[in-house]
Amino acid sequence: MTAHPPSLRHPGPAHMPVSGRRRRGWKSLVPSGLMASSLLRNGYALIANSGLSAVLGLAFWFLAARYCSQEAIGLGGAITATIVNLSNAAQLNFGNLLVRFVPTIGGRAGRLVLFAYATSVVASVVVAAGFLLVVGAFMPKLGVLTDSAGVIAWFVVTVAIWSVFALQDSALSGLRQSIWVPVSKTIYQVVKIAMLVPLALVGLGWEAIALSWTVPVVVFVLAVNLLIFRRLLPKAGPGDLHLLDRRAMARFFGWDYIGSVSMMVAWTATPLIVLNFVGAAESASFFVAWTIFTSLYYVGSSMGLSLLAEGASDSGRLRSLAADAAVMSVLPLLGLVVLMLVFAHPVMSVFGAAYAAEGASILRVFTITSVISAVLSIYLSIARTKGWMRSVAAVEVSLMVLALGAGAVLVPLQGPIGMAHAWLLAMLVVTCGIGVLALVTNRRHSVHDWGMAVAASLKRLSSQFLPFGCRPGPALPVEADLRPILAFTARPDASNWRALAAEPGPEGTSVIYLGDHAADGAVVHETETKAILRSGHDPIAAAYLERMIDNLDLLQADPRLEGLSTVLPSRLAVRRTEGAVDCIETVVEGEDGRGLLRNPAQLQSGLVAAGRAAALVHGRTASQRSIDEVWFREWVERPAAQLLHLPGSMMSSARRKQALDMFVAEQRRYWLGRDERLGWCHGDLQLRNLRFARAGGDIVSLASILEWGNARSNAPDGFDACGLAIAMRMTASAEPLGAVVSDLLWVSEWHADERTWLAAGPGDAPHWSDDAGATRAMVSLVWLHQVSERMRHPDPEGIGRLWMASNVDRVLRVVSSNGGSI
Repeated sequence: MTAHPPSLRHPGPAHMPVSGRRRRGWKSLVPSGLMASSLLRNGYALIANSGLSAVLGLAFWFLAARYCSQEAIGLGGAITATIVNLSNAAQLNFGNLLVRFVPTIGGRAGRLVLFAYATSVVASVVVAAGFLLVVGAFMPKLGVLTDSAGVIAWFVVTVAIWSVFALQDSALSGLRQSIWVPVSKTIYQVVKIAMLVPLALVGLGWEAIALSWTVPVVVFVLAVNLLIFRRLLPKAGPGDLHLLDRRAMARFFGWDYIGSVSMMVAWTATPLIVLNFVGAAESASFFVAWTIFTSLYYVGSSMGLSLLAEGASDSGRLRSLAADAAVMSVLPLLGLVVLMLVFAHPVMSVFGAAYAAEGASILRVFTITSVISAVLSIYLSIARTKGWMRSVAAVEVSLMVLALGAGAVLVPLQGPIGMAHAWLLAMLVVTCGIGVLALVTNRRHSVHDWGMAVAASLKRLSSQFLPFGCRPGPALPVEADLRPILAFTARPDASNWRALAAEPGPEGTSVIYLGDHAADGAVVHETETKAILRSGHDPIAAAYLERMIDNLDLLQADPRLEGLSTVLPSRLAVRRTEGAVDCIETVVEGEDGRGLLRNPAQLQSGLVAAGRAAALVHGRTASQRSIDEVWFREWVERPAAQLLHLPGSMMSSARRKQALDMFVAEQRRYWLGRDERLGWCHGDLQLRNLRFARAGGDIVSLASILEWGNARSNAPDGFDACGLAIAMRMTASAEPLGAVVSDLLWVSEWHADERTWLAAGPGDAPHWSDDAGATRAMVSLVWLHQVSERMRHPDPEGIGRLWMASNVDRVLRVVSSNGGSI
């Protein structure tokens, strides 16, 4: 197991590894990171929806200006804006509620969506009716809405339907299917534009604008909700009832509503304050820049909505998801800041020379503010996912108070740009306040940890989005190179094997999957894998393969393991040349363990089977021994000494030595003199080394354990199970080894599902996983051997400052702060 963070992609089954897959058609034109990450797909879908809506909205009003009178445009625009604003108020902030809870409640999601729709429809009717009762007194220009019963009914029904039209987007986001949002909204915008011109040409005034805006909504509400309820919603199951936490929903709804109302007030009042202090003519440039800023704000908020849905669905990956969301929303905005610092004046001059004079400076300030707002949106999504709803309300109320309060002071002094400065100040103060509060109240999740998460995200995403970041996998050998080694197998069918796919193996080895092939003219048919060729063509890789061969010989010859030899790979051939070793193994019938990631029930069954097998191998070969200095020197002191002088480390030598001395002392205090059962361990147990056979339903059995190159004969009980648990947490969280180990050192507790297979071995005695001190000691020992083995094969592209900081320094920082004291 390496300490690299897992890819955003799920690995493939044994007969077709990741490196063997090729994307075809239009998918090959899209960056692999965007195709593979639900977070980025849905986030950018929402961003695309905002951009397309803005562009098509401008096209609508451009045509309206050509075919409708100014009076019709003014009245129609006011009516449509009123419908949208009343609908926003009547939605009661159910949008965030759906995004947060739809991913977590399984088959009951449909009931929650219907409840949100029904409540918002009732609220819409009440709000619209109340508005019509007072509209004549406060807005006489909109008195046309009460001219007839038909218009009144149309208005009330439209507000209600518009609420559903808006909430269905939140339902799609909660279902992690936001890709349908820009599709449906773009088609709606096109239909709206297509309806406008004919309605205007038949002589309708404001009605042409209002009808073209609202009539298509009915069709799209029906179409999208048919898609949601027939295709996208999960089926109800017997275990869904306990997932619905009404108290959590009520708490979320209450505090989030307070915050959302505060932000609604802030957005509405901002242009009114500018208008009140400087007048209509002087505020024109501000309104244009403010409109552009609201579009930029949706970049961060859209990615935040996607993060909320993904984080709620998979809370274990929240930190890595948040880092990805921050990187992929902040980086484009930073690029935009650079462009606006240079081109803000030409952009504003498009609207007229008068707009560019002061509007360019306002736009620059707002563009910088959009970067900070994106960071704040990511934090708010994290807080909503974690249930920190008072914090959400406090942040949004503080933004309202600071922005409007500072604006009321600065606009009279500085003019319209004062309001831009007010928003920048408010965003900075609130964001910095959150950072300081986090430092004071939570040592675990420090700025250093989040910095490492962001840096890892940058590296991971660059390798999937940028062509120069992709590391090519091992090259497939040609048939001429395979024939000599295949001849050693003495298998009559081996002459028909060829290389199907390849992937990197441990310690610099290459893993090549071999299988049959037949040709029909120019068509080549690939079948399942028949054998695995492991190649090591440098001294360290060759040494690993030699250790693997020796370990398998010892294990297969051990009479105590009679009956378990079937889980060990069978060797077909070994070829040794100068400085290189090639080894061919048979492939046991079964599925690559990584394939179980798609089915949680099968995964849990497979982990129990793997834990039981590892415990049996250890138990049958173990003997009771007292931990002495010889064992401690081999298992702790020598590997720790390898970490004293690491090239490229960002930790000072003195601090590293101090932390390692503390680490060794704590390990000595725990292990030395203890009576332990020491026996064989695999040393690198993880899903890629396991093969499973299906036993019916969600039950799977262990077929084989591969990669025995790091096996040892004097391991303590639980070493393999702990390594597998750490590997599984790395896969689940998409974080590197150092992050997972650091979290376990701070809170040395295993989840309930982990306990079922951590203690899968025989015996009813108290297990090490039930004791916090034993857990810290075992986790520390696994970490030490993982990083020391990784250092044994230094790869310039795999080990650098980021790897050191993420996987070595990060753990040593925890140790030096006594967070990982045993």
